[in-house]
Amino acid sequence: MLLVKRGDRGPRVIMIQGILRSMGSPISIDGAYGPGTAAAVAAFQGRAGGGIAADGTVGLATWAAMERLSGYRIINVVDAEDAAQRQRVCSGLTRAGGDPIIMHGMSNAVMQAMDEVCNRAGGSGGIAMVRFYSHGGPGIQNVASGHDAGNMGHLSGISVQHFPAMRAQFERLNDVLAPFGCVDLMGCSVGEGAQGTALLEGIADAADRPAEAGIQVQYSQDEGYKVFNFEGPVRQCYPGRRSRVAWGQRVQGWMGATRRRA
Repeated sequence: MLLVKRGDRGPRVIMIQGILRSMGSPISIDGAYGPGTAAAVAAFQGRAGGGIAADGTVGLATWAAMERLSGYRIINVVDAEDAAQRQRVCSGLTRAGGDPIIMHGMSNAVMQAMDEVCNRAGGSGGIAMVRFYSHGGPGIQNVASGHDAGNMGHLSGISVQHFPAMRAQFERLNDVLAPFGCVDLMGCSVGEGAQGTALLEGIADAADRPAEAGIQVQYSQDEGYKVFNFEGPVRQCYPGRRSRVAWGQRVQGWMGATRRRA
């Protein structure tokens, strides 16, 4: 349920590299989708079968094979309060094999969403990404309030202003996200400016995983890959204000230590 290709950089590339490494690939984790990553993906495609073209690009069929063979999954959380947007998003997700968590209007929606994410994860580190769909703004990602950013005080969405009250909810992701996992906020302009940066830094530090969001309007159209990917530039923040490369090195060392303990 995503498109990751040569030239991409960031948390999604680290996620793909981590999954490949978990299945035995010697690939280095640096968050840059270059020739080495494309070759590793093509090798996986050749082994996966099912008629997948060995083109070195992670599209819907390749991601489905990765989920099936690695056991790592994406969990999508969709706000139901804007019926038109919900229909567009859910149509694309379900056609791609997804089973999104649907959030109806409520207070404490962030806690309720995290409860469901953790329930579906089953307490394991088998989640590659948690992705939130709704409307947004700089430093704001609605979760169960449609267009109404005024409900942030009731914790019906994620906002930089109220993040201290919901930090503990994102800390719960430590137990369910894979070492190479990430959090994506798909609302419009969530990553824009100082407010967007502050929110993403807070999430990254609490979850101890990268967080990313678009800087411009996100249309979430049910057309091709639009519902799965960001439109335009993306703000990416890594735990502890690390760089992409430094975070990739940490993940690679983390995975090596886990294998040695096993």
